[in-house]
Amino acid sequence: MVLDELPDWLPPWCLEHLGAAPVAQLFRIRRISTVFGLRLANGGEAVVKARPDDGRADACVAAQARLAERGFPCPRPLTPVVRVGALAVHAEEHRPGGAMLHGDSPEAAALYAEVFARIMTGLDGADAQRNY
Repeated sequence: MVLDELPDWLPPWCLEHLGAAPVAQLFRIRRISTVFGLRLANGGEAVVKARPDDGRADACVAAQARLAERGFPCPRPLTPVVRVGALAVHAEEHRPGGAMLHGDSPEAAALYAEVFARIMTGLDGADAQRNY
């Protein structure tokens, strides 16, 4: 993917907060957040997420950091949330692989319940307002 398609704020943001500029765009996904998979000039890879700042990003990233610290298989945040205009932006590890579980079978429901229980256990005692 072409680096020219990155928003103007993203390369300097990466340099400042990740210590390296992007040299390749691995992917771009837009849902609630716009998600950029990037290869950096230092050889590393990161995922940068940008979403409208509705005030929840700090708590979400703190919860994600807590889960990663406790061994839950999710990407570890690499930065705190940084405001860029009206956006809340943070970076996290690039963890390729995995697949979305689809369906509404009893088996799928049981797997989702197991993951939900693991998340709730991992967040036990977490302060949703803390910054990591």
